[in-house]
Amino acid sequence: MTAVEAHDPREAALVRLRARLPAHLLARDAEADRLLDALLGAVAGELAVLEADLDELYDAWFVETCADWVVPYLADLVGLDEVPTGLGLAGGPRALVANTVAYRRRKGTLGVLEQIARDVTGRPARAVEFYRLLVTTAHVDHVRGDRPATASVRDAARAELSGLDLAGPLSLTPGLDPLAHTAEVRRIGSGRGRYGIPAVGIFLHPVQVYEVGAPGSPDAVPGTGTHGGWSRARRLPGGDDGYAFDPLGRRSPLFAPPPRDEATGGIEHLAGEADLPVPLRPRRLLALLAAARRSGDATEPLPLGVRIGATGTVLPPEAVKVRGLEAVNATPRDQVLVDPVSGTLTCYRDCAVRHPADGVFVRYAYGSVADVGAGTHDRTEVHEAALALDACPSAGGAGAPYAGHTAVRSGAPAAGSEKGTLGEAFAAAEAAWAAGGGTYEVTVADSATYEESPGVDVPAGARLVLVAAGRARRPSDETPAPRPGAYTPSGVRPHLVGDLTVTGAEGSSVLIDGLVLEGDLVVAAGRLAGLTLSQCTVAGRIRVEETAERGNGQLRVRVVSSVVNGVSLGTRVPSLCVTGSVVAGDVTGAAAHGAFEDSTVRGAVTVRSLDGSSCVLDGTVTVEHRQTGCLRFSYSGPGSRTPRRYRCVPEEADGTGPGPVYASLDPSSPVYLALGRGCSDALRTGGESGAEMGVHHPLRRPLRVAAAARALAPYLPVQAEIGMCGS
Repeated sequence: MTAVEAHDPREAALVRLRARLPAHLLARDAEADRLLDALLGAVAGELAVLEADLDELYDAWFVETCADWVVPYLADLVGLDEVPTGLGLAGGPRALVANTVAYRRRKGTLGVLEQIARDVTGRPARAVEFYRLLVTTAHVDHVRGDRPATASVRDAARAELSGLDLAGPLSLTPGLDPLAHTAEVRRIGSGRGRYGIPAVGIFLHPVQVYEVGAPGSPDAVPGTGTHGGWSRARRLPGGDDGYAFDPLGRRSPLFAPPPRDEATGGIEHLAGEADLPVPLRPRRLLALLAAARRSGDATEPLPLGVRIGATGTVLPPEAVKVRGLEAVNATPRDQVLVDPVSGTLTCYRDCAVRHPADGVFVRYAYGSVADVGAGTHDRTEVHEAALALDACPSAGGAGAPYAGHTAVRSGAPAAGSEKGTLGEAFAAAEAAWAAGGGTYEVTVADSATYEESPGVDVPAGARLVLVAAGRARRPSDETPAPRPGAYTPSGVRPHLVGDLTVTGAEGSSVLIDGLVLEGDLVVAAGRLAGLTLSQCTVAGRIRVEETAERGNGQLRVRVVSSVVNGVSLGTRVPSLCVTGSVVAGDVTGAAAHGAFEDSTVRGAVTVRSLDGSSCVLDGTVTVEHRQTGCLRFSYSGPGSRTPRRYRCVPEEADGTGPGPVYASLDPSSPVYLALGRGCSDALRTGGESGAEMGVHHPLRRPLRVAAAARALAPYLPVQAEIGMCGS
């Protein structure tokens, strides 16, 4: 395709029409008034429209390429009665429509039930026929040793799966319990019984897996410890000899990344532990390490990697041991004991614990229910929206000046173009702003830990974009500007130990995306116009300072898809917008209008006025001006004083109602602040459109589960009963 065809179909059609005419006619037309060329231009316009329409018609033949409005018509052609919509899936119901014929060919099998559940909900699923897990009385001529009436205490692997399946209000390994049970009278459809002859359970796995570092490949290129996206392990506090894989030092379970969709084996393949996003069991890790040791292949893919020192090589499988199942050897080489349940490790040499002076670097995978907070997932869509909504039009509008760009990478040489610290990058930004305003980008290109408390002063009309992203990639024909395509906001999760302080003059703004901040995000006294915190994890608070003359009186604070530990806005900040986020502490803003949507707040909220939708405000909400604003489809804690309410829990601010029940209150848990199974349906389905309230409202989990149950009904075996177990 030529450049003309790529940019203007009409011009491309005109070029083709001219090529079909004799040269002498074109020459005579050029000498005249170009009437023929004008006629060709009109014909070319209609030809371009016709060709575009033909292309759309051709695309409409296939469900993978057709427009969204064509999908219901294709569903009607294959006899699909109901096409689920409004489930928040990126691809919509295309997979369900595309596979309908294949479903019918395998009607009544477990494989098709799993595939339908995956296609409708977008989540990995496992189907279980519970009659296969019923205790049976053995016959001497037909012995069944796989379903004994008593569990063997020697079969540790089966006991491990059973223990994980029963742990906590929301199991992280649903459907993997291999132990036999006695029959239950209660029906599985009631949600109370499972183990019956007609019962078929569909277990949906709610957790998503995020990979830190380059999994399955050794670091062949020498460089700093965080080369390739590796992260620095955190020394555990309190005199503990170990390190945490998580940069914040939290004891989070490790995960093994499941295979990609194309590698799962298709509709005939039944999902097992290796195909599901479940925590990494110690014995499973041991089996993977043993297989790698037997193969002798250093490139054997493993779910984790450890490197001692900034320039050290990846430890071989022989040097990685599983805590509780293996012991370290008396060797002068480095070894580590890994506990995948708590996400920790301990370094040894000659059987003695050691703490490498230049650190321990790891790659691993962790789990979370949703893309909230800093992570290695693709953040482009949310980042693009945050840039568009930034509160500094003078710096970020179309045609705005571009001040410059600096990439930050741990251990970068002082003479290079990259900077080794955020403080150096901010100094470069301030030097560039001295020559004129505009937007300055600072991209953090690794998952390193930066031990500093940097600060930046943004001048009037300027904007700072601080984003965790890969190396900037700008086509030569584009003006450098902070927009998707200029850099890749994915693959890294940098960690800053210390406070981050920003100061702004009139009309300035700051956008921060993708960082883990262990301290506070401080807005110093000034006149900053906008602060956007997008897809970040802040272990401290957002804190706005003020003086009599510099009170940040025009500041608009936006928190998007982030996790913060509290917000303190002072007495003059006029606006706070929290969308799709978790606030694990109090929110105070005496002069602020609070706008909360799809968020969970675990603390008191004190604002001047309030608008809220599909939120869990799990604390006392105090609103000064209750004549304006509205709280919709939300929960507020006892003693709250809110504006008018619409379909809230409780119905009246001074009324009573069920409170939220969480799967976990531990920030290190993959199901942190997810509504548990014991939570009332008033909250689990009380959000807008029948989804759950709180930060996981955009996932539409109750709607997806109900849609999957309806879609599965025609494909059940005869006299079987379906039960949606887990979500």
